Amino acid sequence: MDKYQNNFTLLIRRIGFLLVIYFLCRLLFLFFNYTYFSSIGFTVVLKSFFYGIRYDITAIVISNIFFIALHLLPFRFFYTRFYQLFLKTFFLLFNIPFILMNCIDLGLYRFTGKRSGSEIFSIMGFGDDLINTAPKMITDFWYLLIFFFALIFLMIRHYPKLKTFSIIKSEKKTAWVGIGMNFLLFIVFTGFTFIGFRGGIQYKPLNILSASRYGTGKTAELVLNTSFTIIKTFGKQTIEEINWMTEAEAIKINPVINQPNNLEPFRKKNIIIIILEGIGKEYIGTLNNNIGYTPFLDSLIQKSLVFPNAYANGKRSIEGIPAILAGLPALMHDPFISSAYSGNAVTSVAGLLGKEGYSTFFFHGGTNGTMGFDNFSKLAGFEKYFGRSEYNNDADFDGSWGIYDEPFLVRAAQELDKITPPFLASIFTLSSHHPYKIPEKYANQFPKGTLPIHQSVRYADYSLGKFFENASKMSWYENSLFIITSDHTALSEHSFYRNHVGLFSVPLIMYIPGDTLMQGVNMKTTQQIDILPGLMDYLGYDKPFFAFGESMFETNSKGYAIQFIDDTYQLISDGYIFTLDTLRQNTLYNFVLDSTLSSNISDVESLQENKMELKLKSVVQQFNKAIIHNEMKP
Repeated sequence: MDKYQNNFTLLIRRIGFLLVIYFLCRLLFLFFNYTYFSSIGFTVVLKSFFYGIRYDITAIVISNIFFIALHLLPFRFFYTRFYQLFLKTFFLLFNIPFILMNCIDLGLYRFTGKRSGSEIFSIMGFGDDLINTAPKMITDFWYLLIFFFALIFLMIRHYPKLKTFSIIKSEKKTAWVGIGMNFLLFIVFTGFTFIGFRGGIQYKPLNILSASRYGTGKTAELVLNTSFTIIKTFGKQTIEEINWMTEAEAIKINPVINQPNNLEPFRKKNIIIIILEGIGKEYIGTLNNNIGYTPFLDSLIQKSLVFPNAYANGKRSIEGIPAILAGLPALMHDPFISSAYSGNAVTSVAGLLGKEGYSTFFFHGGTNGTMGFDNFSKLAGFEKYFGRSEYNNDADFDGSWGIYDEPFLVRAAQELDKITPPFLASIFTLSSHHPYKIPEKYANQFPKGTLPIHQSVRYADYSLGKFFENASKMSWYENSLFIITSDHTALSEHSFYRNHVGLFSVPLIMYIPGDTLMQGVNMKTTQQIDILPGLMDYLGYDKPFFAFGESMFETNSKGYAIQFIDDTYQLISDGYIFTLDTLRQNTLYNFVLDSTLSSNISDVESLQENKMELKLKSVVQQFNKAIIHNEMKP
């Protein structure tokens, strides 16, 4: 009986030891990302740490279920040195990878705004991205490796050990009462293990969204741990069909089949969509009281149509590209490109304009295969992909992602000059992506700013200026529409750009050389998925097409933007942000008057809440249906 009780108590000590390690990971997460949680009171932080224990227990039990099972075997060999060494090795092999992912998230959170899920493995797996970028990432985030190895040292050095390996040979034959007690302990502990595996005795097992019970928005990130989010998103390759309302009601609220009624002839303008890597609205001076890092873009804005209330639909490039070019919002765990639905037919800018006689090109200086953009461009109907291989001059390789922006953008302009108009070109920059490397010759030309990204933003802006300088000398320039936006936001130093509104605030600029009618400011709320219908609206396209978004030129709507983060849907519109929470009260904030999103006004402005809830539900319901049944065509 004593042996089995020792077995039982030893397992409790080892699980408790892991809880301490997870507590340290959460403490480090708060420390490294403190600026994102500075508006949260100390009491709320303490509560988040307390509630987080439940998520830690669930993650530990699930990831150590075999270790626990091996611990419960009621045999004498449990007390041998060999078996204890075997258990310790098993313990380390199963826990070190999860601790590593928690440490990676210490730095990654500031880029993604959320705990990482299993999708991180599929994203890292594209092409040679990991091989090319890992050395620089390790150099820049060396201190995370120190903490990781320190935690591993603690796990090895202080792993709870059995005090003695000897077996008392003189013990008497086990009494039946002893056997009964051992069996009872086994049943009780198995029951607790089952409860820990589920995260409690509630009807449904604990999930990511459950963290919102203990705090909305960023508070949930402190409650969660990365092991839990990876486990809970692992293998989630499908989404569920939702029936919040009838299909007719959903279509009435948000029609996904555009039925143009254009009387004007189709404008065969050249279309150049420039996607700036990680350059959020925060960095653009004209849009931020003249405090910014983009002098060329600021000058271009003065003669463009600009949308100050524009938002990204996701937080990663692999989500931004499908949103911009194919109107696909990121409303599921896996990015569309790496999901089980990546073979679905899509309606895209390239597909629609290709049928109108356009030549279509996708330019990205990254190594071919990066995040699957080359394959997606083919799916989206682009005739040609032009990447690092096609550039064919590694003298301009940045050593990490691909070709530096300036030479690549100049080359893109030259390649476009070889094409017979009309043409569509999507040009995606990369130098403002971590590790924010710029050519040595510009090291002293561009000030570094207050964040690591600022110098590379200045370089990207300078490179954009060089593109326009070259393009303006070419015959196709005057008959072209330039759309400039960003794939997502990146590092932030201002508190507003860390909340769930600013976290998605990106530039959206439309420029037509010499066209004074396409100048000024449009305050309508708009998003990346509006670019597809907005562009076709402007060109005078007269055929039905599928689109989740709506044209930014539609005057009968105030517009909206939708995102999916931490298993929660949110809708931004007309100065409000609404969050759909199926486990607790929905939230509504007026972020114009409440920039910290601290006062939930859902009870005060119930009409606004109901209106936004219906809109959000109609979009999500139709998105899931269209994705599941491959219906993203008219």
